[in-house]
Amino acid sequence: MSDRTGDPQGGGASELDARLISICIPTCNRPALLEQAIASCHAQTYGEFEIVIGDDSTEDSAQQVVERCRSRSDRPIRYERNVPRLGQASNVNRLFARAHGARLVLLHDDDLLEPDALSRLDACWQACPELTAAFGKQRVIADDGTPRPDASERLNRDYRRVPGRAGRLPVPALAGIDQMFPNNGYLVNTVDARRIAYRPAAEVGEACDFDFGLRLSVAATAICFVDEFVSVSRETALSISTHALPAMHAFAQLRESHVPAAAQAAREDALRRVAPRAASAYARAGEPAAAWRVLLSKHYPMRDRLRARFLYHVLLAARSTFALRAPHGN
Repeated sequence: MSDRTGDPQGGGASELDARLISICIPTCNRPALLEQAIASCHAQTYGEFEIVIGDDSTEDSAQQVVERCRSRSDRPIRYERNVPRLGQASNVNRLFARAHGARLVLLHDDDLLEPDALSRLDACWQACPELTAAFGKQRVIADDGTPRPDASERLNRDYRRVPGRAGRLPVPALAGIDQMFPNNGYLVNTVDARRIAYRPAAEVGEACDFDFGLRLSVAATAICFVDEFVSVSRETALSISTHALPAMHAFAQLRESHVPAAAQAAREDALRRVAPRAASAYARAGEPAAAWRVLLSKHYPMRDRLRARFLYHVLLAARSTFALRAPHGN
């Protein structure tokens, strides 16, 4: 079932198929959701694609799903079981390396593509061949698949995926700085995806998707936003419970990133938006010194210091400080 070859880095840029889009799906112990993700790929109106799967599962249910899907598929499904497990970042990078298409889409195994996703994103390349990446809006569904229209509207508004930004972005870095760039469902030049690559959790914590989008956007030649729904984001219990954790890593990455002069004001604005959540996340993670630095920084807006939320974050930071200083054991 594996398609592993002797070349772990995959083909070079000259060997990539210009019309082929590789849909890269990292999966881990979610066979039922993986089957739905694959079905959304087969529903695409764009015909030239392959599905590339990297399986970090601890058992073989995902492999059985792939076998069933292959039996009724007219498109290549290339599957590889990772033994030992690679972890999220290395699994994604391995998928990038295995892609045969000149462009690829990353699709997490619990999410879906809209039927016109590839066609709409490919249209951006037809209008602007020098693109690095293109993305659209995300539709939100509950864990059981129930549509959540209010959450969809809020998600895209908060991440500035709005009509006024449709088309080629004047400053590509804005896609990453403003967190417009989605966690998956984007179409990206394969060579650029390999070059930027995912960084492991040891370096960027729980914000590896954001980190990739930020660094890709800062380095991009051109990025296009499509004001249409192209992917579906599923709210699982895990995604809800860990939503705030990436904030502290996103804050650090935004603060440390080198961005073009035209994007400096946007970065400052983004830091102000993220700061309250970052302070809370640092305190909850047992890093009170970092929480206090955020709380007392210029990026925690003065208007927010007059609200109850600021006092709550101060309380969290104080509690975290006392917990750290308290003697442990007898």
